[in-house]
Amino acid sequence: MSAEPADLVILADRVHTMDSSGAAPTAVAVRDGEIVRVADHAEALSLVGTSTRVIDGPGLVVTPGLVDSHQHPVLGLGQQRGINLSAARDIDQLRALLAAERARLADGDWLVGYGVDYDLFREAPPHRSMIDPAVGDHPTWLWLADLHTVLLSTAALTRTGLTGPVKFADHASVVVDATGAPTGQLHEMSAISLAHPALPEPDLAETARRLEDLFAAQNRCGITAAHVPDFWTGTSELLSHLESEDRLTMRLHVAPWVRAGEVLDSIGEAVELRESRSGMGSLWTTSAVKLFLDGTIDGGSAWLTHADCHGESTRAMWLDPREYVDAVHKAVGAGFSCWTHAIGDAASSWALSAYERAGRPAGGRHRIEHLEVLKDSDVARFACLDVVASMQPTHMDWSQPDHSDNWSTRLGPDRCGRAWRHRDLLAAGATVAFGSDWPIADFDPRVVIAGAQLRRPVAEPGRAPYVVDQAVTAMQALAAFTTGAARAAAEEDVGGRVRTGHRADLTVFTGDPIDCPPDHLPRLPVAATVVAGRIVYADAGFA
Repeated sequence: MSAEPADLVILADRVHTMDSSGAAPTAVAVRDGEIVRVADHAEALSLVGTSTRVIDGPGLVVTPGLVDSHQHPVLGLGQQRGINLSAARDIDQLRALLAAERARLADGDWLVGYGVDYDLFREAPPHRSMIDPAVGDHPTWLWLADLHTVLLSTAALTRTGLTGPVKFADHASVVVDATGAPTGQLHEMSAISLAHPALPEPDLAETARRLEDLFAAQNRCGITAAHVPDFWTGTSELLSHLESEDRLTMRLHVAPWVRAGEVLDSIGEAVELRESRSGMGSLWTTSAVKLFLDGTIDGGSAWLTHADCHGESTRAMWLDPREYVDAVHKAVGAGFSCWTHAIGDAASSWALSAYERAGRPAGGRHRIEHLEVLKDSDVARFACLDVVASMQPTHMDWSQPDHSDNWSTRLGPDRCGRAWRHRDLLAAGATVAFGSDWPIADFDPRVVIAGAQLRRPVAEPGRAPYVVDQAVTAMQALAAFTTGAARAAAEEDVGGRVRTGHRADLTVFTGDPIDCPPDHLPRLPVAATVVAGRIVYADAGFA
């Protein structure tokens, strides 16, 4: 073994290597961004030189770096401009918050809000008349909580130039009333993207600072990497700007959207992006594309085997779902893995069949994102086809155990009993990767790991769990943020484990996340976060 000094040595009580064999080591040594020794204290200390950084302290536990397998950092920052409206519990409260924001703005300014709950529209669908009295002449753009629907005021419709229905290549819509006039509701991303250019452009430097702050906050929670299933406007410029100034502190795997009606152009753009990143040694790369096969249960646009209680969620997002199958074949032919948004059980079935017919791309594997409802017959297909189940356990937090919420009411009790089947998929041998879907939910992996065990919000100990028999163990949840995430990005040969020769992406806790009661886990301190051998966060006691 080489006696060359290490750049970093971590002395711990325990290292969760995520390898099943051998005694648990207590130390890790890092050199040039790579793990060079996983051993005991004495052996690691033999690699300490005059310039070696040493992290040492009572109770330290090392895990592979935690990876959020589904989040939207640039899209999320764009969505979080303006006022947070998630506290509104009825239309009157929504109007009061909007009126207060209106009073703060200068004449003609856009009023932008986010986090609007679908439950506000149980009596009637979203309509501009619900917000016009509160916002007046201010053009107003409101994101509903799942980012699949936007509500515009009358003044905003004027700014966007939308005057009637628009024909899209998918089932997105500019919703209109019986007279053909827009209601202000934009449903799904094709419609939202059509209107989005009317919003004022954010300042690049300011947005880069916000993005840097976001990544720093995630580093403080132990996150070392994220998978980003979008390529929202400005992503390339922002990430390149941060990286050029050595301010990028996370690995990012970006999967640009393949749009219905623009398949060849979308894949061509993804190829150009991949080639532009090739060989750069960059922290952000692309080797996959994202496709939408359906929408959301809350919005009535998921693809379910049987309609929801309103007779909705009966069709794919694509006008002809066979064109989705063709798109998967074209993506595989271009060397891309496919990450498919499929929330309903019919959507997941269709995606699995498309993957089976197209085959795996060289060096990659396909994924399905979200999987909120899944047929019994499809559970075993994930392992058989080596398709990754990319899931977000804290999406359960909005679903009440008495099924009184919009999501549960739409599905009905039978399908609610087959929701978020984490344990079933793991028992069948599937690879499961966990993420947050930020900004939809909290990005803190400690919250997600706790929620996967509890099947309820960690902050609500008195609340009954949602389908408790799908709860997972602490080690299974940790694996979904480490080994599962590595397989989801086809990086199991270089990441997801604390192993000699692997990337030095590490999370150091002050305490053991496996032994910690899940209700206490969000308060378990992160001592340090290491990305490519670089300490991107250290608690004050280890700085």
